[in-house]
Amino acid sequence: MLAGINRCLDKIESFAMIVFMLVATVVAIIQVIARYVFNNSLYWSEETVLYALIMMSFLTCSMGVRYAAHICVEVLPMMVGPRLARVLHYLANVLGLMFAGVLVYYGARLAINTLNMNQLSPAMRIPVGYIYMVIPISGAFMGLRYLWILWCMITGKEYQPLVMDISATA
Repeated sequence: MLAGINRCLDKIESFAMIVFMLVATVVAIIQVIARYVFNNSLYWSEETVLYALIMMSFLTCSMGVRYAAHICVEVLPMMVGPRLARVLHYLANVLGLMFAGVLVYYGARLAINTLNMNQLSPAMRIPVGYIYMVIPISGAFMGLRYLWILWCMITGKEYQPLVMDISATA
């Protein structure tokens, strides 16, 4: 079940990153053209690009767990024995799961409180609480990723992070 959720998250995150990156790029290009060619600025473009970048930043937290790309201390497990290194690996993943829980809890509170206050964004006039919803969503995605890693560790399966190879083959 967790493997299926993991594959589903891969697809959701990849699609969302493509969409947000496309939106940010296209809107920025249109803004430049509107400003310098037509001498007219789009009032909503800067806010749109900003929100797209915020969404991408939070979603990449979960992707960082999946690709094993987060900053970590690698020298400590190499200095201790294999048993203690395994304990440290468990501890790191449990702490990551706890952090994801904090993101979900406090991010949801922030989003709900902001929605209850009816706070709107300055240019686009959309509820800011919807933008803040990316915090608990990314925390939930991270939590599912950490659960998957812990499940692999408990069942004795080796967790294989995705590898992104951007090098050109000759």
